[in-house]
Amino acid sequence: MSIDNAAPAGDFYNTEYLSKAGESGKWAKQGGFLRQRPLGVPASTKSNWKQLNMEAEVRAAIARGITGFTFDSMSASDGTDSNSSLHLMLAAAHAVDSRFKIIVMPDITVFGSDVNTVVQIIASVASSPAAYRLSDGRLVVSAFDAGQNPPSWWQLAIAKLNSLGVQVAFVPTFVHWPSTAEAYAGLSYGFADWGSATVAAVSSMTNDAGIIHSTYDKIYMMPVGPQQYRPKNYLFWEASNSSAFRGAWTGSIQGDADWVQLVTWNDFSESAVVSPHTDTTLQRTIGTGYYNLTGYYAAWFLTGQQPRITHDVLYYFYRKEATSAAATAQSQRATIATGTAENVIELLGFLTSPGVLKITIGGKTLTQNAPAGIVSFKVPSVAGTPLFTLSRNGADVFSFHGGVQIYGAGGLPSGVQDLTYWSGSAAKSGICAL
Repeated sequence: MSIDNAAPAGDFYNTEYLSKAGESGKWAKQGGFLRQRPLGVPASTKSNWKQLNMEAEVRAAIARGITGFTFDSMSASDGTDSNSSLHLMLAAAHAVDSRFKIIVMPDITVFGSDVNTVVQIIASVASSPAAYRLSDGRLVVSAFDAGQNPPSWWQLAIAKLNSLGVQVAFVPTFVHWPSTAEAYAGLSYGFADWGSATVAAVSSMTNDAGIIHSTYDKIYMMPVGPQQYRPKNYLFWEASNSSAFRGAWTGSIQGDADWVQLVTWNDFSESAVVSPHTDTTLQRTIGTGYYNLTGYYAAWFLTGQQPRITHDVLYYFYRKEATSAAATAQSQRATIATGTAENVIELLGFLTSPGVLKITIGGKTLTQNAPAGIVSFKVPSVAGTPLFTLSRNGADVFSFHGGVQIYGAGGLPSGVQDLTYWSGSAAKSGICAL
């Protein structure tokens, strides 16, 4: 949650990563490196503040039904330094709850064919009680973009681990699914896909678990991601507000996936963040939507039973500015990777009984009759701050404004950061079972 143990208003996120002038103007053309940041935490006087921050993240994850983290290892020091981020996370998980487990995931885009470093990183976690193991004792290991190395390379890595007394259950994560996936089957316990946060992509993946089960007799770890926006690349994928995220969750449930990998908990460089987040304002109510939805869907996935909705809850998802707006803080406008951009406001209702959903903005109120259950109501985005309302029998149940203003065609005023989807909830849901 913190990089430098400084007060949030003046920490590295606010003054460097989210500032156009930050890091000596390194990302000035992009308008700053990030658009989101973790929630601010007070500076600590304790020497183990990094681990304490990680413990807070573990607690936050557990509160929404998450049972562990895959840790994307990108530093060779993870294999040699007991105080590296990887090992601090292992210690944090064990300190909070012995049931919360960590799967080490060496990043092959970083380590390439350096088999000794990858083996060293994996072996270094083998003695940790927080490392995830199967019931037969095998250490569960993944690898990001595992397909960069051929099966023969992984066979060598596994043989080296065996020689160190480390038996592994390998679950490679593929960014680009290899045409010869069967070649990895003999050395793998299962397969994982990195996926893409678009409605079309998640729809095409619903049957993947069944294919993996029937074709390879392996487990499948399904990706579930909220969105993808990369300021550093001027690039975004259309997540259709909450639709891609909800579609991936329901696909994992209906498609009988064995495990789910949220992509990701905290990759702020790609705005693919499930954890509660904010911006330079440090407001704590504007980046909670994906996080809170996770509680509902994780409970459904883990128990096999759709949770009963016991409280009316409204979530909202919208862009702060249209994709066609002037990019005044950037040297060029961000472009969409595939498909068509959707500039809409979504009001997502979890309703105990039928009602009327209302969105008021730009002097107009648009309504939708909604049955009990999960209902998505979308309207075109216009400038202003939306007012969201749930009504029944002609009376308002509750009403609230969105967390941030939507800016018009001129784009954001100077000093205001862009962000893809803002999200938030109106009431405590009470439906997160785990």
